[in-house]
Amino acid sequence: MSIRDEVKQQQDKMKDKDFKEKWDYFWEYHKFHVLTVVVALIFIISGVKNIITEKNTYLNAILVNSTPTSFEDTIGDDFMESIGVDPNEYACVVDTTAGIDKDNIDEMTVASSQKIMAHIAAKELDIFSADFNYFFQYAGQDVFLDLSTVYSEKELEDMGDKVLYMDRGYMEYIASDEYQDYLSSGEYDKNNKYAVISAAADKTGNYTNLPKEEMKNPIPVGIIITNSKAYEKTGLYPGKTSVIGIIGNSQRTDAAVKFIDYVRTE
Repeated sequence: MSIRDEVKQQQDKMKDKDFKEKWDYFWEYHKFHVLTVVVALIFIISGVKNIITEKNTYLNAILVNSTPTSFEDTIGDDFMESIGVDPNEYACVVDTTAGIDKDNIDEMTVASSQKIMAHIAAKELDIFSADFNYFFQYAGQDVFLDLSTVYSEKELEDMGDKVLYMDRGYMEYIASDEYQDYLSSGEYDKNNKYAVISAAADKTGNYTNLPKEEMKNPIPVGIIITNSKAYEKTGLYPGKTSVIGIIGNSQRTDAAVKFIDYVRTE
C-alpha cells in the first residue's frame, strides 16, 4: 500500500470520530514532531526581532480565524497612529494568518497551534483573539491575564456583558490530576460540574461557560467584540463575534490594554 493510500485509509477511519478522539489520535502519532517544531519556533521567535529589525516591539498580537487579509500591517499602523506612537521607532506585529479548524486537524491547524504555543513560551505574545470556543479552550488553561489587574472595577462594570469571565474553579480542574486521569481513561465524575463541562467540550468542540453568579471565583479574562470600527475597516472577523484577551506573561500590558480599547471601540 502506498503512503498516500495509507494516509487516506487513516483519514477515513477518523472521519466520524469526535474532536477529542481526532486530537488524541493526532497527538499519539505526531507529538514528538510537534514538540520538536515548538522548541525550534521558540528559538526563532526569541531572536527574530533582533535579526530582522532594529525596531523595538510595541505589541505582538495573534488574531485567530480572523479571515486573513493583506491589512494586518494596516491595523497595526492605524493603532499606533491613533495613540501617537512612531511606527519608525516601534513595530506593532498583528498576525492574522493563524487558522484553527476543530473539525479538521490539518497542517494549518497544527502549525497555528504550534506558533501560538511558541510565542507564549517565549514571552513574546501580548494579545490573543479568537472565536468564543477557541478562546475558552485557552482560558481554561489559565493563559490569560486577570483583567481586573489592568482595568478598574468601574471600567469593567461599564463594559457590562462584554466582559468574559472564566471560573477559577474550572482552571483548577483543568490543572488537576483528576483531569489528567480523565484524559487517560475517558472517565469523569458526573457530579463535578467542571468535569461535565470539560467532557462535553472535548466531545463536541463547543464550550458552555457558567453564568457568572454560578462561578466559584469569576475571573475577567476577555472582552467580547461584536462591532469594531478597526475590524470593519480592515475586513477582519466579518460579521463574527470574537473575544480578545491579554496573555498572562505579556511584557507589554500597557500597550495591550490600549490595543483592546482601540479594537472594542464601536
